[in-house]
This record gives sequence, C-alpha cells and structure tokens, in this order.
Amino acid sequence: MKQEDNYKSIINLAIVLLLFYCSSLFILIPVLIFNIDLNNCSNLTTNLLRLFPNFMTFIILFIIYRKEIKNDFLKLKKNFGSITDIALKYWIIGFILMIVSNTIIGAFSPIKVPSNESSVRDLIISTPLISFIFISIFAPFNEELIFRKSFKDVFKNKWIFALISGLTFGLLHVINSISSLYELLYFIPYTSLGIVFSLAYYKTDNIFTSIIMHFIHNTLIFIIYIYTL
Repeated sequence: MKQEDNYKSIINLAIVLLLFYCSSLFILIPVLIFNIDLNNCSNLTTNLLRLFPNFMTFIILFIIYRKEIKNDFLKLKKNFGSITDIALKYWIIGFILMIVSNTIIGAFSPIKVPSNESSVRDLIISTPLISFIFISIFAPFNEELIFRKSFKDVFKNKWIFALISGLTFGLLHVINSISSLYELLYFIPYTSLGIVFSLAYYKTDNIFTSIIMHFIHNTLIFIIYIYTL
C-alpha cells in the first residue's frame, strides 16, 4: 500500500508540473468557443484570458488534492491561531531573506527588475482587480499545491524537500522569461522564499500554512505596487 502511495505521489508530481508548463494552452478554450481575435481585443479581454488558465489550474488541482485540502482546512479551523502564527513568523524570515538577496544582486547587476516582476507590474497597472485575483488568490493556491504539496508527498526528508521545492520554485519563476545571465541571479530571492515556505509547511503539515504565507507576501507586493507605480 505504501509503495502504491509513493507511485501515486510521483504521478501527481509529474501531472502538476506538466500542468504548470502547459496551463497557458487553456487560453485556447475561450478563444475557440467565442471566436476571439487575439490580435484585436481590449486590454480587459486580454487579461481575462490570462486569468482563465489560472482558474482552470485551480480547478484541476482542487480535484487532484480535494481530500487533502478538505482535511487541512478542517485542521486550519481547529488550529487557526497556531498555524497563522507560524505562517507569519516564517514569512517575515522569508521576506527579509528576499529583500537582502534582492539588494545584493541589484547592487552589481545591470538588471534591477526581473522580467517576471515587470510583467506583474504591467498587469497591475492595466487591470488592478484582475491582477489582485491572479496574484493574491490563484497564485498562492496553485503554486503552493504544485511546489509544496506535490513535492512533499514525494520527498519525505525535510531538507531535501525544502531544497528541491525551493530551487524548482525559484528557477521556474525566472527561467521562462530570462533575458540575460544577470537575470538568472534573481532565482536566489525566489528560492530563499520557496525554501522558507517549504519549511513552514513541513513544520505544520498543513498546506494552508504556506498558502497563507504566499497570500500575505503577494498581497503586500500588490499593495506596494498600487501605491508606488
């Protein structure tokens, strides 16, 4: 039975990573159904289309992990204070590590803002409400199930899990939009944050711990962008 569970966890990990890579293809569903011309549509329509793959990913991940999500949510309700306390404390550590590493990289790198972050800023400027749904709702849920839940099910050792999960999380946040080797350095801040998310999740064994941390982080970034852009 244990071996079967391991096989299932490995299969789930492969599925969700493939889902992460191919989720953009979901945009074809509304495009084909409503015969949308991607070369001639408004910014609102474009951003709604960008949101659709995240919604579909949300649904698929919920179906795959529905039992675990339900159990963890019940545990969250029962231990809300302790779980949120751990989430906040670990997030502060991760946020400090991210600021320090970003500052060090920015001091000698000609690229001050990675492409991934620039695209997020552009989205916030064009459609704040849609960007909030994407950044603060879908991203925390989807990315924590993909990079934390699926990895923890496969890698049982605390530090192996945290390192592999964090590195994968960091690299995939920059590698798809990398424009120079300098930009690759920005995987370090994302990785440090991902490792801290992983350690907090491992400590509580509740996926909502890292979802809450991710929500706090992304929402804070969203608010900062709103008031500074």
